[in-house]
Amino acid sequence: MNTLSPLQWSGPPIQVVGLGVGSESGPQLGHIALAALADADWIVGAAHQLEKVARYKLKGEQIPYPSPFATLSEWLIEHQHQRIVLLGSGDPLYYGLGDWLVRTVGREQLIFHANISSIQAAFHQLGLPWQDAEIISLHGRPLTSIRARIQPNRWYAALTDQHSHPSAIAKELIECQFEQSTLWVCEDLGGPAQNIRSFQVVDPELTTANVNPLHVTIIQCQGNGGLLPTFPGIADELFETGKEPGQGLITKKEVRLAILSQLAPKADDIGWDIGAGCGSVAIEWARWNPFGNVFAIENNIERLTYCRTNQTKFGVVNNLKLIEGTAPDAYDALPDPDAVFIGGSGGQLTQILETTLSRLKPAGRIVASAVTETTKATLIKFAEDLPGSISVAWSQVAISRGGSIANQLIMRPQLPVTLMTLTKGVDH
Repeated sequence: MNTLSPLQWSGPPIQVVGLGVGSESGPQLGHIALAALADADWIVGAAHQLEKVARYKLKGEQIPYPSPFATLSEWLIEHQHQRIVLLGSGDPLYYGLGDWLVRTVGREQLIFHANISSIQAAFHQLGLPWQDAEIISLHGRPLTSIRARIQPNRWYAALTDQHSHPSAIAKELIECQFEQSTLWVCEDLGGPAQNIRSFQVVDPELTTANVNPLHVTIIQCQGNGGLLPTFPGIADELFETGKEPGQGLITKKEVRLAILSQLAPKADDIGWDIGAGCGSVAIEWARWNPFGNVFAIENNIERLTYCRTNQTKFGVVNNLKLIEGTAPDAYDALPDPDAVFIGGSGGQLTQILETTLSRLKPAGRIVASAVTETTKATLIKFAEDLPGSISVAWSQVAISRGGSIANQLIMRPQLPVTLMTLTKGVDH
């Protein structure tokens, strides 16, 4: 697990107690968690969490989490030689404060006491197995990011904030042509005001329904869903380019898939798309590798505008970053890449290749495309001068698409695209 710079910690381990979904008589805690609370000098939690443990009449001083939350690290350092309990909701390591603590303090300094999460409780209240459900956190994230995840005939649980209330989720589902979907709004689970309601996303009453801020939304996604792809190979016609559907500055579907197969992206990869145009490669790349990050570089403002439109349309707002600039100058602020696609060069192809190769991580991959013979010759010359630690592979994608003349089928050839794939040796 990656960490940021953990605090220099010399005190007793921090106890992190998950309170679960609660009940009228208070949270159900195990003996070890109760002992940690009883021994604590400090108990830190949100107001509603402190209320839940009030019945235990604890000796430790109880204080709310600071605002902004990040200043908690300073408080922890000041009190590190005392016994500290931090309160969390449900399972602290499941979309809770545990992730921040592991990165900030270091997991060796933490002891976690898990409890049932609101997601578990919601599915159990509905009597639904949830091992195949996908969890989507919309808390602090753009609502449109849901578009990168939803698929027909799937179950989802959404953790939400004030910008992703059930009526807003329903609107997104309708816009994505999942108008047959059902939402279950599960409020104050395990608490005195527990309430579970079911809505069809087209129900008018959703727009006026009052919802407890402490809620989980369960989604049964149903409908045609023709706006969003369910398998790699987004139709060219779905990209906004300012031209006729399927036209404009995008890499066509068959070539795009060949490029992505050569890039072979994986989780935690940093990717660069140089000369991104209207974003077809970068968007498909980010969509099918949600645990990687892609940086799309484009210097044409109009194309970048369409790229941003497509980014929102397909929901890849969390892991695709759009960079206005020209390569290689735009590289300075970017992290070193694991994989790079060069689709446009503005006449600086050799310089771009050299700079990119110098920044590429060991075992990284570069895929460069060429349509004109001049560009192809530049790629060949560059490859010929490479050291033996760089492996080179070539392929050419030649596609013909069906058309008609006098009501007869013909195959119209597209311009062939040459792909050069470089793989950097580990010891380069």
